[in-house]
Amino acid sequence: MTNMKFSAAAPRATGQRSLPRLGRMTKIACAASSLLVLGAATVVACGPDFPLQLLDDRAGTLSNTPANSFAWEAAHLVTPADKLQADERSGYEQAAGQPDDPRSLRMIEKGQLEGAQWAALQAMRAASDGESAYAAGAALPPAIRLYTAGAQDFRANALAAARQRFEAVLALPPQQASERAVWAAFMLGRLHAIEERRAEAIASFTKARALAVSGAPDPLGLAVASYGEQARLMLSGQSGPCNWSDFNEGRDCGETIPPADFKQAIRLYAEQAARGSYNAQDSLTALAAWSLRHADISAALIDDPVAQRLLVAYALARVGDIAEGSGNGDSYYDPFAPNSGSSGYPDAARSAKVKPNSILVTLVDALKRRGLEKIEGADRVAALAYRTGRYDLAATLANRQETALSWWVRAKLALRKGDTAAAVQAYARAAQGFPRNDASLDPSNANLLMGEQGVLTLSRGQYVEALAQFHRAASESERQSRGTYYNYFGGAGYASDLSYVAERVLTTDELKTYVDAHAPASPMPAPEAVAKAVQKEVPGQSSPHWVAVGLSPVTVEDNLRQLLARRLVREGRVEEALPYFPDDRDERFAQIISDAEGREILATWRLRAKAREYGQALERGQHAWRANSRAQGWYEAAVIARRQGMEIMGYEQGPDFTVFSGSLPGGVGRGMGMYASQDRPRPDNPQARAQADLPGPLVTDEERQRYASSEAKPYKRFHYRYIAADYAMKSADALPARSQAFAAVLCQGVNFVYDDQPSAQQLYRRYVKEGAAVPFSANFGQNCVEPDFAAAARFPYVQAWRSTRRWVAQHRALSAALLLAAVAGAGFGVAQWRRRRRAAKTVA
Repeated sequence: MTNMKFSAAAPRATGQRSLPRLGRMTKIACAASSLLVLGAATVVACGPDFPLQLLDDRAGTLSNTPANSFAWEAAHLVTPADKLQADERSGYEQAAGQPDDPRSLRMIEKGQLEGAQWAALQAMRAASDGESAYAAGAALPPAIRLYTAGAQDFRANALAAARQRFEAVLALPPQQASERAVWAAFMLGRLHAIEERRAEAIASFTKARALAVSGAPDPLGLAVASYGEQARLMLSGQSGPCNWSDFNEGRDCGETIPPADFKQAIRLYAEQAARGSYNAQDSLTALAAWSLRHADISAALIDDPVAQRLLVAYALARVGDIAEGSGNGDSYYDPFAPNSGSSGYPDAARSAKVKPNSILVTLVDALKRRGLEKIEGADRVAALAYRTGRYDLAATLANRQETALSWWVRAKLALRKGDTAAAVQAYARAAQGFPRNDASLDPSNANLLMGEQGVLTLSRGQYVEALAQFHRAASESERQSRGTYYNYFGGAGYASDLSYVAERVLTTDELKTYVDAHAPASPMPAPEAVAKAVQKEVPGQSSPHWVAVGLSPVTVEDNLRQLLARRLVREGRVEEALPYFPDDRDERFAQIISDAEGREILATWRLRAKAREYGQALERGQHAWRANSRAQGWYEAAVIARRQGMEIMGYEQGPDFTVFSGSLPGGVGRGMGMYASQDRPRPDNPQARAQADLPGPLVTDEERQRYASSEAKPYKRFHYRYIAADYAMKSADALPARSQAFAAVLCQGVNFVYDDQPSAQQLYRRYVKEGAAVPFSANFGQNCVEPDFAAAARFPYVQAWRSTRRWVAQHRALSAALLLAAVAGAGFGVAQWRRRRRAAKTVA
């Protein structure tokens, strides 16, 4: 066990599990308030954290058991009757790792005391015992002087003296005692607990809370911590107090705790958790896990409403079912496994290959035997009954309440019966509770509810409505995670499902209409504000990009607008696309990369301007009057497509994966990605790929048709590179075959698709067949030069002149005769003209 260091002068109740024995004086100076367990951590594997996608397994998603997170349920087992809040972040010596952090008690006290008083307080804390400390504190107010001296007695194991001083603090007039009254009452409770005077300890902890509620200062949150200290008093069996390891390691110490005491401990921890204590949540985790492994204990606890809700909440959130062949049971935590529910554990409701855990079955049976009228939180038990296959019981319990969770369970039951219409209505009723929450679902589950609604709506062929539901879920998830890793790196929940529907299911016009109505761009931070904020940062440690993101985070709507912009560019509607790209002045969209020395530098930026250049180049390539201008237009479009294609026309998901800046060939969207295998070859046409990527009964034929028609053309990773190569070929079409520009544009085209040898060979063979020898032909496609379009424009005339000179050199006699004939003919023509002119004058 890790021991956090807290001065007895400032007792803390966080960061430590229950101690092996309360009487051990080596530990009592640490005022730990609650049991802790090693909770399940989020799994982060080496490599990317691909977002979970509801559309990966539509049937599993719609059969998944509704369940809140245990942390949320633990914090809502009871409703606080006061406004006390836990403070488990700061200790006396330091807070957040900084000795001078303003949240630390040390800095709070320094700000409240005058210089001489602050020096006296430090002298008291340096004393070896309470008497010496008291003598050094004459400059301090009586309560602070008495309490600090008592703390030094406590540290010196002079418990009787410490108790007298703490009692003396509470005996002061209320106005004088106030500064340390909560502290003194809390420490008296701890002293009584050490000396095994439970009734007196409970009275002192109760007094500490009452003082704090009445307004006495409590900067360390000791009033809330006292709930945990009092709860530990209840966890004592025939062999003495039970500690954390007893529960964590499944020992039998807890079996002799009287059920009434066990229930009271749970209620006290629930009160602590309801006031924001994470330590209390961990304590409740330990007690719930241990109790559920002992059927007789859990059966004795469920007659208490708080204990019953605790066990049901833990069973739903932290107990896994038995996956076929896993052998892991309830310890099998894998949120990415196909049979895992929203809790990350195997969920029997998702698959016939997963069997209900016997712990859950036993709990449901015990609750049923006790009587349905005595069930607390019928909606939670309905979800548990649904997961264990007791569908009739689940329906009965779900019908007893009108909460979002109960309607969610009803939706699941309707889907099991094949009543889609009833399921749609039940989902709608469940979603009516938001954004107003009826306290039956935690906020993240509300997003899951809306996401599931989107899956069902999509399966009914209501594509725009499905987009709206995924959009709502993604936006709320992004708002909840704003400022976190998942927000900055495009992993906001449900964004992948939203992108799939927007990019591959809706038509472009449907998406544009929706975006115009429901996806406004977030406000761009003013350049002046960004510059001012950058000046406040440590030089060299924060770029304008990150500062701008901090001032105005990028939203799901911003990403949806860019997805639409790229889609419009792919369809050649570049002018329409421009407003959906971010403003070129917006620092938030400056892409940051690291150079060879690890320094951050700007990469592609100002996408609106680059897209406009691309559109103008295409216009010249398609409609310029002169062939040379058309060639130059096609080439400029090819270069932009190759260098900025990811940003201005790339697919958000496959095959380009702009969401990952193209660094990964899969991970989001539908299908197997761009890499097939011998066991699973990639189909060779859009319709076959749609059928392979969208299996199952919950996909309409129209969705598959839309998916096929919206596929990249060509269907290759970095498809825009092939578009660039095609433009290079078009540029060559408008150039003289023997010109330098012809060879240069084909060389660049080969470079664009160099890793795809069949495509590169097509361009190279054309050069070999039609082009002239050039200096860069030896490494064609690697050491290319820029095409000389000016020379290409002159090339036909230069070639004609050179051909004439060569012919003359080869046919000198004939050339002289032709020249003489031409001169004679010209002289004869002039003579004839003059004669006619004289004749005309004579007639006149």
